[in-house]
Amino acid sequence: MKKSILLFAVALGMLTACSPQKEEKGFDVTNITADKLLDGATFSQYNAIKDEAGNITGYEEAADGNWIKYNIPNVSSVFIFYLKPDGTEFKLASGSAGGMFNFVPARGSDTNQTVYFRFVNQNGEEVIASKDFTLQVAGELEMPVRFIASNDYGEKVWTWDAGGDSDAGEGRCWGNMGSPGSGDGFIGNYIWWGVSDAADLTGQLGHSVTGQATGEEDNAAYMIFTEDGLVNTYTADGTKIRGGSYEIKNYDPNGTWQVGTLHVSEPATLFPFEINAKDHGGVRYVTEFEIHKLTSDKLVLVYPDNGVWDGWSEGTYWCFKSNSDGLGMLQGYDTGKDWTWDAGGDSDAGEGRCWGNMGSPGSGDGFIGNYVWWGVSDAADLTGQLGHSVTGQATGEEDNNAYMTFSTDGIVTTFAADGSKIRSGSFELQNYDTSNTWQVATLHVSEPGTLFPFEINAKDHGGVRYVTDFEVHKLTGNKLVLAYPDNGKWDGWSEGTYWCFKTK
Repeated sequence: MKKSILLFAVALGMLTACSPQKEEKGFDVTNITADKLLDGATFSQYNAIKDEAGNITGYEEAADGNWIKYNIPNVSSVFIFYLKPDGTEFKLASGSAGGMFNFVPARGSDTNQTVYFRFVNQNGEEVIASKDFTLQVAGELEMPVRFIASNDYGEKVWTWDAGGDSDAGEGRCWGNMGSPGSGDGFIGNYIWWGVSDAADLTGQLGHSVTGQATGEEDNAAYMIFTEDGLVNTYTADGTKIRGGSYEIKNYDPNGTWQVGTLHVSEPATLFPFEINAKDHGGVRYVTEFEIHKLTSDKLVLVYPDNGVWDGWSEGTYWCFKSNSDGLGMLQGYDTGKDWTWDAGGDSDAGEGRCWGNMGSPGSGDGFIGNYVWWGVSDAADLTGQLGHSVTGQATGEEDNNAYMTFSTDGIVTTFAADGSKIRSGSFELQNYDTSNTWQVATLHVSEPGTLFPFEINAKDHGGVRYVTDFEVHKLTGNKLVLAYPDNGKWDGWSEGTYWCFKTK
């Protein structure tokens, strides 16, 4: 029987990246050795108890709990960490020799994890002891679930992919299309008609089973797919419309027409109605969809009339987009994702110019393109910009085909076009928030592991400089735009550096 108790953490370790460091000098008069550091130490593990809003209200004792309470009586302070795959330290707690920290290993990790405890004695000597803990670790998700529900956040928000035109399938939320064989190429080639603004779905309620507007007829309405197989649909203000469970069957990412089947237990998706079904027996909810596209930020569903393509026939399509899965879009869902220069732009666009300078927020309006002053449209021209490089030497990254890989174990590595390694470091995507209109996140790199990571004109402001903390101005499934203000902070009307990348 588990014992439920309420604990108040004396010291709660915040999960932030940390380089090797010493934080405990001068606290104790003893020259304790590593084999004695944990003598008499006590440890107990707990699960957090949360309310409906996700707030922690207490803790419940558990043999494999991810909250670890500790007391180390032989010292007055301690630094607690574990080692990341690249060998760098990740801080769990520091300061007092008693308290509580949270350790949640990456999905799919070994349940047996080693935690390190470091003390620095009065002579400046580092003493490190370790202890193994058995922890709860989330299992690996199947690949299609990683795409539809995120591998890192536990859920993913999808909304209408609105605002398209008459020549594209994506960007028209819902409409009708021809069967395979009545055209060629992706879904766009098969489309006959569609709604580009979800508000216009109020004029299509003759296809609805109820005939009533529910609030899903709005570009900001959304649905959430979770990693544990649930899908719920909401109005723009967050009011729940309907929900159910889901399953993805027969997933094949190499399918030329259909990459899988989405089965929903209830009609829980946005506007789940077949078009023109009343002409073929009556209005109809759809719960079994063909998946025609499933990526980190795009989902296209299709339903043939009566569920089966019959020669030259009609079907219904739905187009959705997502920007909630920042890590998924950056690093992919398998081993990693490759990014290369977004070259070949013109003088009127920020994207398509690999690297250059730009003005600060307020010196223009709109996306980064409106702020750009100058830039290199062909990465080969970066060989003429080596005065901004810390080393002043060409490395091979000055090529449109050079690339960098963000891996799912948190490492970014840069390569020349021929695949030879240039540099690498660990990375973190911090403070991801798509509601920000200028900066949606911060990309922190432990070492300058990205392509041409140099501030422009830094020599005019104190010296050439590697950049390891970038503002993320755009992050989609195939575009990445980074920026760095002079000296790391926008100061009124000032200069910054930008980098534009696309998927390789």
